[in-house]
Amino acid sequence: MKKYIFAILLIIPFLTDAQNRNNTLKSWVYYELLSIDAKIAEGRFAEAEEDYLEMVNEYWPSRSFDHAIILKNYGFFLIQQDRPDEGLKFLEWSLRKRALEDRDEHHLYYVISQIIASNGDYQKALNYLLDWYDKGKRRNYELTPKGVALIAICYSQLDEFEPAVAYITEAVENSNIFVKSWYELKFALHYKLEDFSLALSTSQDLVRNYPREKKYLEQMGAMFSELDFEVESLSSLEFGLTQNLLEKENDYLLLANFYMYKEVPIEASKVINMGLKRKVIERNADNLETLANAYSSSREYLRAADILTEASKLSENPQLSYRLGQIELNLSRWQKAIDAFLSAQENGWEEEEGQIEYFIGICFIELEKLDQAVNYLSKARDLGKEDVVEPWLDYINYLKSTAG
Repeated sequence: MKKYIFAILLIIPFLTDAQNRNNTLKSWVYYELLSIDAKIAEGRFAEAEEDYLEMVNEYWPSRSFDHAIILKNYGFFLIQQDRPDEGLKFLEWSLRKRALEDRDEHHLYYVISQIIASNGDYQKALNYLLDWYDKGKRRNYELTPKGVALIAICYSQLDEFEPAVAYITEAVENSNIFVKSWYELKFALHYKLEDFSLALSTSQDLVRNYPREKKYLEQMGAMFSELDFEVESLSSLEFGLTQNLLEKENDYLLLANFYMYKEVPIEASKVINMGLKRKVIERNADNLETLANAYSSSREYLRAADILTEASKLSENPQLSYRLGQIELNLSRWQKAIDAFLSAQENGWEEEEGQIEYFIGICFIELEKLDQAVNYLSKARDLGKEDVVEPWLDYINYLKSTAG
């Protein structure tokens, strides 16, 4: 729950800056809120809550801006105290005042919907989310892909698959990172709606980003079967390839992915290279990633590294840099591995806390930069990697004690 709550707080601005908005807090309210903030910073939570409750229970006009801000602040205080259900009541009360600035109200719809969805009330969460979405469209406010994906999740939980697939498609198209769970949902929705062509395309996206996960290969294979793509279709595409008759990028990629599914990655790499050479396949990050996967599966790691290096320059997808780092690590090119992992970190890679710090620490050991290794390995330990990190830290201590 705490991780989820922190994610909420990151998207919400501090609320005591309301003096800079069109509405203005009364001076005494503003300074009381500043005093409460100071108590919270000092860990005096009981006193802060007592002050909040005293302000909440004052007499206020029905559409008081001051009261709306107090309620909103108190709601977020309760969320920070890991009491989201209590906080939710005050956030909803703040909205009912109908006194907040439009942009604040827009943020609050989203936060409230997250809490309600986490409690399993998907219809109520969806009502708030659709208000958030509609207001965002009308006022040109930011609509985060996470919020749009949550709309899709709510619809899918309510078995309303057509709007769900529309919103999850919007979310994946507007996100600058690959979110595995969103693509899994997109695949499931296309499958339920029996749109096997789009299900195949989505499964290919999953395979391209997670080429070693068997379930995605099996899903892709199932879609090939549903679409009757077997020997006859393969022969037709192979003939078109050899005769330079294939004119669509998707035909090259379909053939390459089918070779990957059939565990003939060297043929997949030949198909993609041919498409690139003929300029039918666009030289973008996704297609280069597919080529890198084919090289990696063929154990041509140097080629895979070169292609992933190029792909990572065309995209801010942290998964590309992370996988490049893994390949460079296997090639014992320690500094290049460090550079790739740092790039993944800068672009927001967050799938497994401490993993990047652990890998960088190992690289620094190999480069005999022990102090830097200790720094990164200690970070990895603090992020939950104690079991794998401690033996390395003991090894470094041994190296230092026997040096010179």
